[in-house]
Amino acid sequence: MNANFKEKTFSRRDLLKTAGKTTAGLAVVGLVPSILTACADDKPSEIPSKQVLSYEYKELSTDAASHPFVYQKLDIPTVQERAYASYFNKGGCCVGVADALIGELADNAGYPFNQIPVDTFVNGATGYGIGSLCGSLGGAVFTIGLLCPKDDAKKLTADLFAWYNKAELPIYQPEIKNETTVSGSVNCVDSVGKFMEKTGYAMGDPERKARCAGVTADVAAKTVELLNEYFGV
Repeated sequence: MNANFKEKTFSRRDLLKTAGKTTAGLAVVGLVPSILTACADDKPSEIPSKQVLSYEYKELSTDAASHPFVYQKLDIPTVQERAYASYFNKGGCCVGVADALIGELADNAGYPFNQIPVDTFVNGATGYGIGSLCGSLGGAVFTIGLLCPKDDAKKLTADLFAWYNKAELPIYQPEIKNETTVSGSVNCVDSVGKFMEKTGYAMGDPERKARCAGVTADVAAKTVELLNEYFGV
């Protein structure tokens, strides 16, 4: 474990309080389902006829990589080990997964993956600072989006989220052996909160950090499993 790794300490109460504020910000919760449905099914034919939407899209420069990026098979044990270490060495679960996936692809395949600075993902820690989407999932779905066409990326993301909701985590535990929990949610406040309730550990405890480092490795590994299956490699 990296002794220089620093992480803001939250109590269980602080985590739930933060999440409560986030929920309070959505006071008109009754509108959310209809908004999500509308966004999910956006089609040109649904744009009001009197509304003119125009934007001149510029062509990509000749040195820009086209989407999707070309995938190269990743090794699950290597990705697990790197994700776990990067959780401590780089600053949390989101950047840990990004480094294990994009960083590994950059090392093996080079361009265009080596053009993405993985430190960009450090702000995903602790559910992007508010206990929302688990940062490890954030790093994973970004990578999936890089590698897959839109509809396929949505399918793989849904598969990853479904697995995360039901899995007994952490699976990868190379150092501290922790109890496992099922989050039932993709949110950090639920995933970490249930673990702390069950074990009594606080956010700053080594056991909690080892647990989230393990989850980081688990999400990276599951993402590689899905990608390898999708690409048939």
